[in-house]
Amino acid sequence: MALLRVVSNRRLGPYELGERLGAGGMAEVFIARRDGPHGFLKRFAIKRILPQLSKDARFVAMFCDEARICAALAHPNIVQVVDFGEHDGELFMAMEYVDGVSCAKLLRYVATKGQRFPIAAALFVAHEVLRGLAFAHAARDEHDRPLGIVHRDVSPGNILIGRAGEVKLTDFGIVRSTFIDRRTYPGELKGKLGYMAPEQAIGGDVDARTDVFAVGIVLAEMLLARPLFPGQSEMEVLTRIYEADLRVLEAHADSLPAGLVNVLRQALARKPEDRLESAEAFAEAIRDVARSERLALSDAALLPWLSALGVLASQSGTRPAQAPPSRPGEIARVAERVLERARRSLPPVELTPVTSPGRYQLDGGRALALSEALERVATGRANATTSVSVDGAAAQPLLEVVELRRLSVRPAFRFGSPEMTPRAQPVTAKYLPAMLYGLVRRRASGMVVLRDNSEETRLFLREGAPYLVSSTDPRELLGERIIAQRIVSRADVIRSLEMCADGCVHLGEMLVRRGLLRPPELVRLLSDQLESRFVQMGRWRRGFVEFFEGEQSLDEVAPSTRTAWELVSAAVRHGYAEQDLRDALSSSAASPIARNPAANIALSELGLTPAERNALSQLVGSADLFASIERHVLTGRMRTEDALRAVFIGLSAGAVVAPGFRGPLLFR
Repeated sequence: MALLRVVSNRRLGPYELGERLGAGGMAEVFIARRDGPHGFLKRFAIKRILPQLSKDARFVAMFCDEARICAALAHPNIVQVVDFGEHDGELFMAMEYVDGVSCAKLLRYVATKGQRFPIAAALFVAHEVLRGLAFAHAARDEHDRPLGIVHRDVSPGNILIGRAGEVKLTDFGIVRSTFIDRRTYPGELKGKLGYMAPEQAIGGDVDARTDVFAVGIVLAEMLLARPLFPGQSEMEVLTRIYEADLRVLEAHADSLPAGLVNVLRQALARKPEDRLESAEAFAEAIRDVARSERLALSDAALLPWLSALGVLASQSGTRPAQAPPSRPGEIARVAERVLERARRSLPPVELTPVTSPGRYQLDGGRALALSEALERVATGRANATTSVSVDGAAAQPLLEVVELRRLSVRPAFRFGSPEMTPRAQPVTAKYLPAMLYGLVRRRASGMVVLRDNSEETRLFLREGAPYLVSSTDPRELLGERIIAQRIVSRADVIRSLEMCADGCVHLGEMLVRRGLLRPPELVRLLSDQLESRFVQMGRWRRGFVEFFEGEQSLDEVAPSTRTAWELVSAAVRHGYAEQDLRDALSSSAASPIARNPAANIALSELGLTPAERNALSQLVGSADLFASIERHVLTGRMRTEDALRAVFIGLSAGAVVAPGFRGPLLFR
């Protein structure tokens, strides 16, 4: 870990101050270090009252209140206060240092670039903030009395996003609680302009729903990349807030999923009684939206996007062993390799260029544009048995229509074939992850097919590494993803599809050739598509699954930024609710759990979050799984869902064992 640049000789207790990170109306924050014996060094964020306010009894009391409140709030989504002290008459608190970027900085950056947060990333950030708030709102003292905490200052500047994808809420400096004095004078506003609730804007009573409104503002601004309550003056902004004027949201509602807009309206209701009643209710509504939109509510969308933005400055210190390509030249080289593979991957058939796109009737249906006909092929709604009439001519087999044949003959899109054999297994929550982990473990090459009537997903593996995932979900097509992210217009995507109908290039390469995408952007889009489709597999609970050894696809996509182990774990995290995990582990509820001495995978390689990894390490060696989890949860050492998920992943991967739970036995 790099040494900090010391900007003064000041010390506060055992902490040596480094650079100042920022200052607010009451306090300033420094990065600091604490040295220990044998080369020990750890970074902290040190917060101290501004020198000119250090003698003001009111501000001193508020500072002490913040320290007391935060010390009692031990939660993964709240910045922890680890120390509180006084040095030469100066009060200070030491907090965990979050190595990352604030949501405010991200908002400013994307706004200047004319971009927005990806929907999945915005939902994940808001969801994690709500988890922290739900914990704070429900906090109780040592006598089991509710503390009645309201943050009152939820804003982008107080939301920190770390390099590992963690999201943390900070700055409880103006918190209101039942057990601390109210130090807001009549008519005095507390909170940041633009992120207040209507009742807060007029100095009225606040409660947990006030924080709900603030998170609604932050989420809307991440999705829209513009202020939700703009104004030329403070009075205009406050008036818009008091009236809950959602004209900005409504003006851009068509660009967002309808269910998400409805949730925002509920969170931003003017009257508290009409609002989502709690942070937990808001978080649940976000989970529902993510499920309906088939989005991964995890850092799976956030981290690759942050990496692509380049907003996190490179620093020395410990880093993941398998980081994604980050240097422009390196990404460009990967892009060129992907594009070259795409050129070589075309089926060896003579294709005639399409000079003027016609109209296509599939099996006598309505006339379709070429782009619509290609979508039918790419999603399994048209195949080799489909008859096609072009511009009213006599119908012919689809394989004789050259502009459709080139797609239909590619293994990734031969949905429905081959037929399932007697080896196919029903898709269950317990079987599928064990199967996938097993294939990764034995470095298998082939194709996994999940099929339920007309719905299908197929995963291609090479030596245990996923390199292509295709599905019948039209929303996961590359063109649709590009349009949904507003990278290229629908008209340009359609025109590019028509231009590459002769089979010489694929859509991604045509977009690059036309200057609509840069090669690095294409690489990231293809990598994101691969990871998104893979993670969606965690939601399968129907039909059958079978592995076809040796089946390969000629198509290539960009490499994933995560290992195969991490992708399977991400699929579990995306698709398994707490009750799913309980059901899957029920046969081992009262069983001991132990490390698997025959496993060739370390716990650190499984792609567990820090909270999950901590839970699993504490549970290994326990004699009664569910009883141990309950005991640790009661002491605040872990969350139930983190613990259940960590154990399920460990057992499914074969890294740990427990009587009654069969890991990836068939695929070792």
